[in-house]
Amino acid sequence: MEILALLDKLETLVTTSGRIPATKKAVVDSDKMLDLVDQIRLAVPKGIQDADEILMKRESVVNHAVQEARRIKAEAEHDSRTRVEESTLVKESNKRAEEIMAEAKRRSDMLLQDTQRKTYQMTQEAQQFADGRVNEASHYAQEVLLKLEQQLSTLLNSIRRGLDTLDAGKPPEPPVANGNSNGHRNGHFNGVKNGAAQQEVLAK
Repeated sequence: MEILALLDKLETLVTTSGRIPATKKAVVDSDKMLDLVDQIRLAVPKGIQDADEILMKRESVVNHAVQEARRIKAEAEHDSRTRVEESTLVKESNKRAEEIMAEAKRRSDMLLQDTQRKTYQMTQEAQQFADGRVNEASHYAQEVLLKLEQQLSTLLNSIRRGLDTLDAGKPPEPPVANGNSNGHRNGHFNGVKNGAAQQEVLAK
């Protein structure tokens, strides 16, 4: 290859140049050396130049890919944090909702129990009041009947005394086969008294 021949010329130039005593340095004709370098540069195959450009582009692509990967990673981390925060928020919201429902149920149960207790208490008070009114009515009726009985007894006694007074002022009557006037009077009196006794039994 031409490039190899040019490299051989460059090597010959360096090895045949004059040496500086006591050193490994050589005195090289700079014009010849630069001319060989230009020829070598021109002699480099296009494929190598393309490869060099590809390498340069590869570095650019790699750098771009690295930056894109970092961007994607950052977005993924952000999305992950956002989802975690949203998930936490959802959990907290569900927990709060459950707490609210539990508190509402507790208050509802307490209100129901309090209502039932008050209803039972009002029912008992109403029953006691009704029983009291019945007892009062019974006691009042009993008192009225007792007073009526006393009044009837007094009236019957007055009637009997009146009849006795009338009987004392009459002449004796002949005996009656089926009974006498006293027996008739006593029968009448006993009938009235028995009626009063029946009223007393009914009152009790």
